[in-house]
Amino acid sequence: MSTLNNSSPATKAESIPFWRDGRIIGILLQIIFVILLVRSSLWLVGNIAENLDALGPGQFICRDGSSSFRCAFDFLSADAQFDIQESVIDYTPADSYWRAIAVGMLNTAKVSIIGIILTTILGTITGIARLSDNWLVRNIAKWYIDLMRNTPLLLQLFFLYFVIFLGLAGVNEAIQPLNLPIYISQRGVNYPSFVRMTSFSIWFAFIILGIIQAQVLWTILGRREEITGHSTNRLRWVIVSFLLIVGIGWFIASNDNNEAMLVSKAARVREFDDLAGLLVRRLPVTDLVDVDTALESGALSQEDLGAAALQICAIKDSPSEVNLTTRLRRAGIPYNVTRFDRPDQAIESYSEGSCEIFVASRAVLAGERDLLEDSNAHLIVPLAETPVRLSMPKLEGFNFVGGGKMSTEFTALLIGLVLFTAAFVAEIVRAGIQSVSKGQTEAARALGLSESQRLQLVVLPQALRVIIPPLTSQYLNLTKNSSLALAVAFPDLYRTIDTMINQSGRSLQLVVIMAAIYLSISLIISAFLNWYNKQIALVER
Repeated sequence: MSTLNNSSPATKAESIPFWRDGRIIGILLQIIFVILLVRSSLWLVGNIAENLDALGPGQFICRDGSSSFRCAFDFLSADAQFDIQESVIDYTPADSYWRAIAVGMLNTAKVSIIGIILTTILGTITGIARLSDNWLVRNIAKWYIDLMRNTPLLLQLFFLYFVIFLGLAGVNEAIQPLNLPIYISQRGVNYPSFVRMTSFSIWFAFIILGIIQAQVLWTILGRREEITGHSTNRLRWVIVSFLLIVGIGWFIASNDNNEAMLVSKAARVREFDDLAGLLVRRLPVTDLVDVDTALESGALSQEDLGAAALQICAIKDSPSEVNLTTRLRRAGIPYNVTRFDRPDQAIESYSEGSCEIFVASRAVLAGERDLLEDSNAHLIVPLAETPVRLSMPKLEGFNFVGGGKMSTEFTALLIGLVLFTAAFVAEIVRAGIQSVSKGQTEAARALGLSESQRLQLVVLPQALRVIIPPLTSQYLNLTKNSSLALAVAFPDLYRTIDTMINQSGRSLQLVVIMAAIYLSISLIISAFLNWYNKQIALVER
């Protein structure tokens, strides 16, 4: 007969040695971790203190000549005294270090935002192409992904910048793809861009109003659908109402003419259409439409046409110039523009007869005309404007003027980041699409949906729940990889901070600022994508 074990569970627990007790081991490990953490923190603080002492009090000089940790960032108010070739905001070497940091931060933000948008588009298209039934499309996408993922990004940037872009022709032989007004040369990419006129603020107010009313209308129609159970084509009515308000705003803003040109009364120009007559009086034609015929017949030479062109004075980078020259191109009127930094320089050239038209805002022209010797002999002619004008690039001398421009450095960095990151995004998109069960696809096809409708309405909305989390990491990688701009001499945040460290010797403060900025950008991107991920998450009932 077996002997019964009368020992209780408590007795068994008491008999376990403490070094084998999981509860005691867990507590001991936590105590050890806290001790190591405290010791590490003390070592780190002590190391920083020793290094600060080694740097000397010169790192923390106050404006009154004393030295204090409170004055660690006072030097950032001094003049930067170095140039930045590309800037989103106005910058000169006389600006402070703070503004130089802002320029670098905005350049990094510009690369990151544009890069994220283009990466999303290219990565999504490539990821869908990887699942295509077409053998060629599927394998081209596969080869692209394999090449980009298995080649270092730095090597790709070197290849794009030094081999491709610096190997292009000069501005006089710029490449013009498909005969579009886009010019690619060693100096970058010049392209048409929109320029805001003085009336843009009025139109922008109507755009905001249109967005607000679109949201209100969407909510009202949605509630009506819930009550009646019938579709009201919300999207169509919202779009129509938005475009209607925006169109009304465009019409109202276009009637607010703030742009004008200053001309001599002797020129007999009272409105824009009179400029055509002014040019015709200088040429052996009766109408501008006859200019091409006269050129072909030899009755008029290009030299004569150039000599008869209107001579215009304008303030550099002013919307007034774009407003006038856009209308002159449409009318077929040749012109030459001389640009000045200040209005007083332009009016001086106008008074000396170097140009016959001074274009600017009406307020500027009214003030500058009063400075002329005989102000009554000159007339301010209003010019019709629209809230936005399209500025076209034009080759003048040894460079392009007008339009927008992407420098060689920015273009190489942007293309490199997009091509590299899009390869990873494509694999994420492919995996997300394949995570959707085949039954969903079969059900969509059974309902008669096309392949594009199946992707747009069934597959992608479900795949996004799988795509968004890893996609966040790729967006963060793109932002942090933008620091490789140093390899192509683009003045991003890292390169600007590096220049400031070499110039000021204040490495500690500047590295802290740089780390804080990169951390802030990363947190903003993560917060936005986490918010979006919650919006598309399944809600269980």
